Amino acid sequence: MSRLIAACGLCMLIVMVALPAFAAELYEDPATGQIFTRPGEGRTPVSLPAEKVGGLYEDESGVVYARPGNGRTPVAVAEAAPEAAPQDYSNQAFTEAVRHVVSDDEATAYPKIKIGNQFYAKYSYNTNNNVQNDGGKGQTANANKFDLTRGYINFRAELTPEIKARVTPDIARAANGDYAFRLKFGYLDFHDFLKAYPSLEVKVGQFEGPWLDYEEGLWTYRMQNTMLVEREGFLNSADLGVNFAGKIPGGYGDWQADVDNGEGYHADEPNKYKSFGARVTLNPMPNNDYLKGLQLTGFLTAGKAQMAKVGQNQQRDRAIGFIGYKYQDDLFLGAEYLWTHGEDGTIVGSTVLAGPQTNFRGNGYSLMAWYRMPFLKPLRLMGRFDQFDHDRSASGATDTRSVFGVSYDLNKYVTFLLDNEHQQADKRLRAGAGGNKIKNQNLIEAIVQWKFN
Repeated sequence: MSRLIAACGLCMLIVMVALPAFAAELYEDPATGQIFTRPGEGRTPVSLPAEKVGGLYEDESGVVYARPGNGRTPVAVAEAAPEAAPQDYSNQAFTEAVRHVVSDDEATAYPKIKIGNQFYAKYSYNTNNNVQNDGGKGQTANANKFDLTRGYINFRAELTPEIKARVTPDIARAANGDYAFRLKFGYLDFHDFLKAYPSLEVKVGQFEGPWLDYEEGLWTYRMQNTMLVEREGFLNSADLGVNFAGKIPGGYGDWQADVDNGEGYHADEPNKYKSFGARVTLNPMPNNDYLKGLQLTGFLTAGKAQMAKVGQNQQRDRAIGFIGYKYQDDLFLGAEYLWTHGEDGTIVGSTVLAGPQTNFRGNGYSLMAWYRMPFLKPLRLMGRFDQFDHDRSASGATDTRSVFGVSYDLNKYVTFLLDNEHQQADKRLRAGAGGNKIKNQNLIEAIVQWKFN
């Protein structure tokens, strides 16, 4: 019976020692050093703090003592666990702690919102100052002019890991000379949702089309003016519909296709027809350090337009073949060939050429290049030459345009450009009478672009 009582006492002792809050409830016989769990005659309280754990001794009968002696062996009692360090709930430490109980997606705050802008300001001087009317050609009639040619305010948001949104108002000069505030982009972007094809991206709303955003990204001088197909009145940079995009595995290129109204972002849909557009870009040598910047691209858009002057629907077909080469951020070379069939806003929109023709066929090309100076990296030389025949069935329907200049990147946000643009307009427009006469122009331009995203 005494052994049982001693064993029980030892178990209680171990629990008490392991929990320092009970250490003061042990009692010792000063004469023998024997430990008791209850007070009694001649027993005095004894404190055994955590650092003395392991300083207890047991004899063969199971009696526990606070001092060693003959026949006593040390008793091993588990040490109390050290007090846990206080949790750090700041920044990354908090995020990591939260991820123990929620998923990575839930631990990230949404929506993530970014605000940016992109503006172009220009001073232009036309040395041929007798231009009287621009005939829809975007010419600068004023020979001496400051202008804010375009401004974008970008609102971008990540709503979830698979859904983004963009809203971009466009600030541009209106017909009455005031600045108009209109919507350029407004869409939802669904991506990374298809495990079998993770690069698939779907946009719904008013979005960038397959061609111009791609070409302008290579050329980088949108601040000077629009690309050939847009400047000649054949394509708009944004439209309403649904857009699909993806990458070719192995880095061999990408593709983009859409179905949209076809009228562009500043015109309503006047008929029941929709336009289809598609671009495919091939990178033949993605693993070659010198040739991975080579790109071969084809673009096609087809649809029908309703032209008020001709009173009927007509084709709106455009096709582009493009070859480009970009080496790091030092050199870019590009060449495109453009075919058009059907609607021609330049011809039908002109008060000079208000004829009933509905089957315009045109073609032309654009050559472009820029080179970053090795001795002064922010400095680049740029040049471009455009030629386009609006109506192959008529003589004198060709526009030619040359641009050359030098740009300087003050930093990644601000770029300056000084250029000269010379244009020879369609001879039929130049032969117009009175206020409709179009003259050749030669512009000296100083432009600044500032942007952040």
